[in-house]
Amino acid sequence: MSRSRNVQLETTSIFRRAIPPLATVFLILIPANLSAQHSGDPKLDRAIAKANSEFIAAMKTGDATTIAAPYTEEAVFIAFDGSCIRGRREIEKMYRARFESSGFASAVKIDSKRVVVDGDLAYESGYAEITSLKQGKISVDGGRFLTVWQRQAGGDWKILRNVVLP
Repeated sequence: MSRSRNVQLETTSIFRRAIPPLATVFLILIPANLSAQHSGDPKLDRAIAKANSEFIAAMKTGDATTIAAPYTEEAVFIAFDGSCIRGRREIEKMYRARFESSGFASAVKIDSKRVVVDGDLAYESGYAEITSLKQGKISVDGGRFLTVWQRQAGGDWKILRNVVLP
């Protein structure tokens, strides 16, 4: 057998041994990424997509009412410093005060990485980033988040807890 034929057979053998582990890694990673986008509950998926897209737009216009709309009446917002704001009305007030003191965001990103449903609760986790202009300088605040959604009596989903993580 020629040397080039041996090299070809050896290369083919290496690829045949490498493909199953690579395929396994691919199959493990891809579903994990897809599960971040879909919970299996269409109403929940729509509620998350709507709340996130409306949050992005409302942060740029200062619309605290729209930001607070997906929260339950008894919701709790926990800021990265551990402070707790209780109730949809208080959460709306918090955002109004933020807009008055810091202005509107110039850009907002939300990367919802994972959604897990457990009965009437769902847990959305990811990373968010808010860019704004503070004292003439661009400021980017970002961090992880955990949002707990609760299925309501009619089947709709509302935010029960929203935790900003450092």
